[in-house]
Amino acid sequence: MRVVLDARAIGPHFPGIGRATLGLLRGLVSVEHDEQVVVVHNSAQWDLIEQTGASKDGRFRLAAVEHPPLGMAQQWGLLGFKRAVRANLWHAPYYLHPHFGLPPTVVTIGDLIGPSDAETSGMRDTLVDAARRLLWRMAMRLSVRGAAHIITYSASARRELESAYALPPNRITVIPLGTDEHFQPQSCQTSAALRARYALPERYVLYLGSNKPHKNLRSLVEAWSMVALGLREEAGEVPLSLVIAGREDPRFQSARTRVAELGLDRCVRFLPDVPDADLPALLGGALVFVFPSLAEGFGLPPLEAMACGTPVIASDRDSIPEVVGDAGLLVEPRPPALAAALQRLIDDDGLRRELSVRGLRRAAQFSWASTARATLDVYRAVAGRGADG
Repeated sequence: MRVVLDARAIGPHFPGIGRATLGLLRGLVSVEHDEQVVVVHNSAQWDLIEQTGASKDGRFRLAAVEHPPLGMAQQWGLLGFKRAVRANLWHAPYYLHPHFGLPPTVVTIGDLIGPSDAETSGMRDTLVDAARRLLWRMAMRLSVRGAAHIITYSASARRELESAYALPPNRITVIPLGTDEHFQPQSCQTSAALRARYALPERYVLYLGSNKPHKNLRSLVEAWSMVALGLREEAGEVPLSLVIAGREDPRFQSARTRVAELGLDRCVRFLPDVPDADLPALLGGALVFVFPSLAEGFGLPPLEAMACGTPVIASDRDSIPEVVGDAGLLVEPRPPALAAALQRLIDDDGLRRELSVRGLRRAAQFSWASTARATLDVYRAVAGRGADG
């Protein structure tokens, strides 16, 4: 069987989807199978894809195209490629993908979090915003309706898809994501070197992710103001900062604005666009990892934090409890509950050690090899149905 894996969404514009696609590709390289996998990518992604080992594996063929996953040009620009590759199946890890002239298509839809509206973003709604939401709904419906099968990351996301599009359960398969091997407990020397490089204090609480409205960073900043008020009263305490790291969209500035309003500039640090190579040391060096998101299709950052041995506080919404389980503190994602959980973990060394051990055990249950094997099972089932038809 020949499968096309459309990897064009790898890159900084799609941080979550890109990391999930790279992880799947690493998993496919690592497990035994006889399928031929054609990896479609843009030339700028070559270095990242080469690091997976696919270029040295005879089961994989890398095919560079110059049509990005956004825009209409891919609908006709890839027609010649699609005819030449003669695939049995096309896997689109993103809902925007070619629709015409494809073999049966497996589409991965991690969540139904669309473009933010004015209420959640804190921005004034415009005709452009309304048009963006309408296009998102149309493109998502077209993708769902045209898919031979849908993969999603969590039972929570599957329920949303079934409800939104009246899909029968047998159209959707839940396949959790995994963690890369370099997400593991870090040495004291590695953590100290990273702190020195980024001028971080010895003790810090970390958030890692984007700054989009559903990530709920405004509530996190307000919770931190409550914690910081108590810390200021303890004059001899080692300085403790909140570090907000990850891709920063300049449209969404509510967290930075709230930091300034609350006078927290000296105890909140923003670290946008930290290189992937630094993430394990950043996660592993944190006293506590906090993830207050209001909506997630999976929640990879808390899983990676647990894999590094860092105790986790996370929202009790959507798919996050499926990822964290009983290995972290699950709380209502509002400032008082977040502040109480933060204060509890900052004060309780024993609880931090216990959650660190639980988190390592929990993270060990997720691997890209498992993700790849489950995905191959979907490929074979869909290709088999096509052959029978």
